[in-house]
Amino acid sequence: MVIIKKDRGMADSLKRAIRTNGFISLYDGLSAQLTRQLTYTSLRFHLYEKGKEHMDDPVDLLDKVFVAGLAGCAAGVVGIPVELVNTRMQVNRALPKDIRWNYRHVFDGLYRVTRDEGWTKLYSGCLLSFIRSSFMTIGQNAAYDQAKEIYMVWFNQKHDSTFVHLISSVTAACICGPIIKPIENLRALRMVDPSGLIHAFGYMMRFGLRGPFRGIVPCVVRMVPNTAITFLSFEQLRVHFGYYEISDKKR
Repeated sequence: MVIIKKDRGMADSLKRAIRTNGFISLYDGLSAQLTRQLTYTSLRFHLYEKGKEHMDDPVDLLDKVFVAGLAGCAAGVVGIPVELVNTRMQVNRALPKDIRWNYRHVFDGLYRVTRDEGWTKLYSGCLLSFIRSSFMTIGQNAAYDQAKEIYMVWFNQKHDSTFVHLISSVTAACICGPIIKPIENLRALRMVDPSGLIHAFGYMMRFGLRGPFRGIVPCVVRMVPNTAITFLSFEQLRVHFGYYEISDKKR
């Protein structure tokens, strides 16, 4: 939806993709997406949690935003090359056949970008990626923690409440989607189009003020379950393996 020139909605784009290339085409870039989750996303969470340990307790909202921004930016160093390949694999079928990349998987993409375009190309659009990564961590991790604290007070629940984890993660996803979408669209165009940032911005604005938020519906539809599953899994691991108390008798 971000790349094509025609103004198609999510449902029409899905139907065309399935009719033209089959249902499996909806999973283009899966290897890059999984690699990104295992590396970049995991690192974002780790750096954010470690950063909070160095803040005064309780950690206020500004501290959370600051730590999340730094964690996202640092994790972006690892995630940008994979994100480049992921973006190209996802938009590959929408391009004319003579300019398609046709990467077989994420490692093939990383190798061919390095071989054909130079390793610096792996960081194409790096500034936008750093900003997007910082906003993503702020919109997900910092917003989740803040929402969790608020909901624990409102509903009189403890930190191990699955209900609080669920509504906090949904809240974070709904905040994060609109925050990152303009940067995400511009970054995707920059990674695909070598013409430069100004050209990418002009192309993004082809739909007017809707351009920066093009694809917001599938973005939120993807982000809500993704964020919910991520944080529910994270909290369950932390509840069962991350907290323990040492009683006076055992000392």
